[in-house]
Amino acid sequence: MKVLEALICIGIISLLPLSVAAQQSAPQPLVNAIQRDFAASEFWDDGLAEVAHYQAERVIYGAARPYEAHLITVKEDFNTEYYAKADWPYGQKPILPVLKQNYVGQISTPNYDYHYNRSLFVDRENFSRSVKLTITGFEWCGNAYKEFQLWHDSPLQIYHSYWDGEGSGQRKLSNNDNMFLEEELFLLLRGLKFEDGLEAYFQLYTNQTTNRAPEPVANRAGLHVVEGEESWQVSVQTEEGRSMMFEFDVEYPHVLLQFEHSDGRKMSLESVSRYAYWEIQD
Repeated sequence: MKVLEALICIGIISLLPLSVAAQQSAPQPLVNAIQRDFAASEFWDDGLAEVAHYQAERVIYGAARPYEAHLITVKEDFNTEYYAKADWPYGQKPILPVLKQNYVGQISTPNYDYHYNRSLFVDRENFSRSVKLTITGFEWCGNAYKEFQLWHDSPLQIYHSYWDGEGSGQRKLSNNDNMFLEEELFLLLRGLKFEDGLEAYFQLYTNQTTNRAPEPVANRAGLHVVEGEESWQVSVQTEEGRSMMFEFDVEYPHVLLQFEHSDGRKMSLESVSRYAYWEIQD
């Protein structure tokens, strides 16, 4: 299913006939549509990481640039004194178990390459709650870094950009449990309470995986789930016109199979395996 053919939902436009719409479950906040125990499963406790490779595209300088993208998902223990990975032995360290997902992409253009890396950390015991998101981007013109400290009662964005008018600083974000960043959806939507016709609403910030650091803007968004033969198709539409389609494997842990965005970004799963990527491989 193409993004632009995705069902437009919650609070924007309904494309469903009334007779069909009446059969759908009532719209709910997205935070309530996520299984909070999704990452608490022993599945993640085997000492291995899920490493998924994708054929991808992103529009840069007006052209679709093909590249390889990687999503690495693994459990990790946070030391909440620093909100960073805890070193063993833990002793009296305050530990928070998280599920980490890294995205890595290197995109070639005629003159130089763009590099992006982001790390999302989600509470394993409350999977609807992200704890931290960091994003780095660099190319020949300079570096950009963004850190979203989501553990605060008032979430905070720390940023550095080489662009005039941006520079370095910090911003407070809205304290809203039903507000999400686009980058969170790649992991959090795997924990949906999947059901054909499921609908949810939320506030969604614009894509932050860029080399710029403008103030994040959130828009009302709707989500709709369609059950396929071997996958769950999740369409997202925002009030100001962004469209996204996520396709997840029907089997747990619901690996992302396809992604398409109205801004030209695409990802298609090429392979997935579980191994300890941090160890030297023969």
